[in-house]
Amino acid sequence: MLAYLAMTLRPLPTLADVLSPRETADVGAKGSYSLGLFNPLRWALWDGVEVEAHPLVFISAPHVTARVRHLDANGWRIAGEYGFGLPVFAWTRARPLGVSGDLVPSCKVADDDAKASRWCDRPGWILVPSLGVAISKGFQDAAGAERGIATLRFDVSKGFTVAGHAGAPLAAWAPVDVQLAPWIGQGRGRLRLGYDHAVVDGLRLRGEAGLHYTTQADDDDRSPWTASLYAGVDVRTSTHTRLTLGAMYWNSDMHGITIMRDSEGYATVQRVRNHEVWPTFDVIWTY
Repeated sequence: MLAYLAMTLRPLPTLADVLSPRETADVGAKGSYSLGLFNPLRWALWDGVEVEAHPLVFISAPHVTARVRHLDANGWRIAGEYGFGLPVFAWTRARPLGVSGDLVPSCKVADDDAKASRWCDRPGWILVPSLGVAISKGFQDAAGAERGIATLRFDVSKGFTVAGHAGAPLAAWAPVDVQLAPWIGQGRGRLRLGYDHAVVDGLRLRGEAGLHYTTQADDDDRSPWTASLYAGVDVRTSTHTRLTLGAMYWNSDMHGITIMRDSEGYATVQRVRNHEVWPTFDVIWTY
């Protein structure tokens, strides 16, 4: 029995191993998985194919993304990302399972009177397919070990209303607006460039710049462009866990205004872009 286990079990990572990078085109080996408090579950069903979902929101917004390795040669990796979601329950349930009454109207009147449903701006049944690609290039040090990796990621997604109607603009915080735009029937495109570097075996630094485009409703005059910057650190805390700490900056049009005075003292109202800084924190388990 011990000989059988020795031959079949994969070697476990040790504290001396280089901490693996995150958010790259790498796809796990069969049976491997990772899960964070806020990061999604990634589980490799086969070599080169893994599925991804967020357990915290899966009940209220069923969704899944398949990540498929298409190339792994000479330090280059390319993976396709193919997703699908149906967030209807998130819009119809109040906290903690949904956001009805917070980000979207609760529509309690419509629940009691079907004729009043036409005045409810709550999103209906929306299917959200997505398509993306991740391209990574590894960089080796003088000893031939890969210490850094750059990753370019591009994805597009669009919500298609199959029952009810699309939702009104959320006009929430920038990361919420960008993340949930397809879930209310909008289109979204994201281009992100990141670099992850191993400083020492148990410590990695990571940075990323992103440009996000979301389609807007006819009566929404906000700019569709949002920019983001991320800087953070990953620290190994045990053989299977890591702690991630960082901050993310967002620049977006959220109908911000400022009062400007000219040389004669007259005041005018001018639109300005909003600036937001959000701390990031997570604990991630990897097996």
